[in-house]
Amino acid sequence: MGEFVLLSDISNGICLKLALARRGERPDGAEQFPCETWDDFQASIRYFLKKHDNPVLMGAAISAGGWEHRGTMAMPNHRFTLNRAEVREFLNIQRLNLVNDCVAKALAIPRLDRSERLEICGGEALEEQVIAVISTHRGLGQAALAPDGMGNWTAMPCEGGHSDLTPVTDLEWRVWQILHEKYNGHVSRERVVSIPGLRDLWQALARLDGEDGATVPEAELIVSRARIGDARCRQVVDLSMGWFAAFASDVALILGARGGVYLAGDLMDMIGDQLDVDAFVTRYSDKGRLSTYVREIPVYRATARDLEVIGLATLFD
Repeated sequence: MGEFVLLSDISNGICLKLALARRGERPDGAEQFPCETWDDFQASIRYFLKKHDNPVLMGAAISAGGWEHRGTMAMPNHRFTLNRAEVREFLNIQRLNLVNDCVAKALAIPRLDRSERLEICGGEALEEQVIAVISTHRGLGQAALAPDGMGNWTAMPCEGGHSDLTPVTDLEWRVWQILHEKYNGHVSRERVVSIPGLRDLWQALARLDGEDGATVPEAELIVSRARIGDARCRQVVDLSMGWFAAFASDVALILGARGGVYLAGDLMDMIGDQLDVDAFVTRYSDKGRLSTYVREIPVYRATARDLEVIGLATLFD
């Protein structure tokens, strides 16, 4: 049996992350390769393994923005699926973990150094308490970590990003109505707290300003324009992060996440210093009779690179 495990994340669009690690060790980092098809997937892995002298693998773990069902992992952001039997045969392994990308990120949280997280608000995290993880990129993922009392953690997959979006302010209500019409009914939180959601918010605000049909900028450009003072783009960021803060405190309440709430994902990286921390804290804390409860729960931004890969390695401890 080999001593190395192959760690792979395919949640980020057409990019495949690959890393090798010895059992029980944290990987040094991941390399990135193009991956749009099953053929790309195989070719990138072959190249990567050859580059590292074709080590004999004891197993592999793959994370993606989807879920395994009856041996097949559907990936909504890709044009192909991962079949457990085919991947095992391709890699010549018996042990294979197919994991949702947010679950992989959650598994990494207990392994992070203090320098790999940025505190946004809240009190002190309590030991041996539930931890919530929320990640936003193309969608809005959620997972929880439950302690077993012996220093280990169990990751629980969730689909909270598809829960109902709740408007609070007058502007949010008017934006929600436009999204309700656009999506023929149900409006989930993912529609506004995600990278595609920034474009939907910009389009809704343009319609409210009487500019229906205006060309919608890409999400990266919206954030860049917000940074230099564009009023509508700034409003888009504020709306998205306001709803994100509300979601974070809802999750904290539902899970009783007194071990902390961790925010991760490319949307947070993209927005970066454009996050209005004071506004975020105000919205996060707005829970009526339970406001004091949520204020005591810390909220962190996870800043470690390749969080999914770090988490996947823990499956072989």
